[in-house]
Amino acid sequence: MFTSYTREQLLRRLMEMVVEAGWGTSGAPSASALTNPVYTTLISKRLEGGKAIFEYALAWEGHGTRTLREIGLFGRDQNGNRVMLYRRTRDPVDLEVGLTLVDRLEVSVESV
Repeated sequence: MFTSYTREQLLRRLMEMVVEAGWGTSGAPSASALTNPVYTTLISKRLEGGKAIFEYALAWEGHGTRTLREIGLFGRDQNGNRVMLYRRTRDPVDLEVGLTLVDRLEVSVESV
């Protein structure tokens, strides 16, 4: 069982590691990476009520419409390579060119 201090420290470390958010189009529950990923460094991080809150801007700058079905949080390893720290599927959202969506992800640490 984690103490509240331990939970807060784990969330703070996660917030320090996250440098990018990304979205993808697959939404497959067992995927190990995002499909057709788009990344953003426009990310806000804060602790609020025992949760790490990540807010980030998502946009599609290609042609036509893309459907966002999965999101991820990313850090960098010692060689500068992108490393996925967290991924989950979400309700689909259609992104059109010129549309920017501000999304919010809440992460908490639970004892099992």
